[in-house]
Amino acid sequence: LVIVGGRSLAEVNVVDMNGLFNTVSNYANMDDVDNTGNSIMANGDTAILAIGSYKCPEGTCADSNNMLYTSGLNGEVKCVEDNASCVLDGEKERGGMEVSGTGSGRLILRALTFDKGRTNYGGGVYIFDDAKVDFELLVFSNNRATSSSNGGGAIYVHNSGTAVNAYGTSFNGNTADSGNGDDVFNNGGTITIHNTCPSPYSSNTPIQGKTRMRIV
Repeated sequence: LVIVGGRSLAEVNVVDMNGLFNTVSNYANMDDVDNTGNSIMANGDTAILAIGSYKCPEGTCADSNNMLYTSGLNGEVKCVEDNASCVLDGEKERGGMEVSGTGSGRLILRALTFDKGRTNYGGGVYIFDDAKVDFELLVFSNNRATSSSNGGGAIYVHNSGTAVNAYGTSFNGNTADSGNGDDVFNNGGTITIHNTCPSPYSSNTPIQGKTRMRIV
């Protein structure tokens, strides 16, 4: 049991797109007609996804541009297994996730695959507004940024206070129409690709990282 600020941190089990959306997608952009989840996890909590494919036609998504949109949310969103077999499938219709700030904590995304995301920039994940995000054992596959100037087929990082750390992360088949950053485009923030592995793995653990990942 972990107590933070007088509250015990919780784990939320997610089995489908509706559950995922309702647990983590808490932001409504006034420029669009957005949906927001109805049972958002508290900051510091963990959402644990069941193995499978998560698609918008099978549940609710944030809007026509993104599957998920978080604002000021921190904690962890992870697959139940460390093999990236929980797949956010954009179906070449929308981006995977926008992360606008993380409040006073970090957002950890672990063992997820972002596949076939498509949007102007950051086809997999777009991170901005001073967000602090850690990628652990992720796969970015077949994502596309369609902007003619910006890029980031898989990841777009924006704003000077935004910081991303990536551990054991794999990139496969991502593209940017602009030619700028098929995998990663950094526009003012920082992104560090580490050559170490996330806990509980070490660099000499043979089962860590993409050797266990399912590449889509």
